[in-house]
Amino acid sequence: MPKHLFLAGDSTMAAAEKSKYPQMGWGQTLGYYFSDELIVHNHAASGRSTKSFISEGRWDAIEKKFQAGDYVLIQFGHNDQKPDEERATKPFTSYQDNLRFFIQRSQAFGVTPILLTSIARRHFDDYGELKETHGDYPQAVRELAEKEDVVCVDMLALTREALQELGNEQSKKWFMRLEPGKYSTYPDGLKDDTHLHERGAHQHCLLFAKALISLNHPLASYMKSELSLSTE
Repeated sequence: MPKHLFLAGDSTMAAAEKSKYPQMGWGQTLGYYFSDELIVHNHAASGRSTKSFISEGRWDAIEKKFQAGDYVLIQFGHNDQKPDEERATKPFTSYQDNLRFFIQRSQAFGVTPILLTSIARRHFDDYGELKETHGDYPQAVRELAEKEDVVCVDMLALTREALQELGNEQSKKWFMRLEPGKYSTYPDGLKDDTHLHERGAHQHCLLFAKALISLNHPLASYMKSELSLSTE
């Protein structure tokens, strides 16, 4: 009987519409890295914060599919920063409260929650250093994970390190930085340093896979053994 891995998050994780290709959330490509013993269900949705994910009934929809022994990845923050009332949360109060809700509800069903910090945005300063654009939200995730004794995969730290190593120019290939005329759906090109190109989505999956292995996490046992874990 296969186990199930549920994804709750925003557009950086969500499956992008075909009309947006080559944009892909990294959750969209994650299933490729696991065997048939683990089935990935991507419930992440563009533009959602922890607050709107709950208020729109998206978390309820995941709960209906939970079975004991399953897993759920929880990655928000990009839209919790937004100022509008429908999405805005504060890092150490309402944001943590919502994440704690996800944790407690998962555990009530015998499902293992894993918290993730937001992936890095590709914003370099004039000196070639990657800017920090997420405020206190990542630290709020780390502290809550420790307090609630749940695993936290620090995707912000992992992706920051990877992008910094690639540098300003090479890191463009991971994001929706498109030249005019290359894709019919983007005739004028695009300069988007938040959303991932297909190749960037795969590279983020590899970073996550490496983290699971280093943590000796049970999910690592479901990974395809033949995969190369290079993120070059």
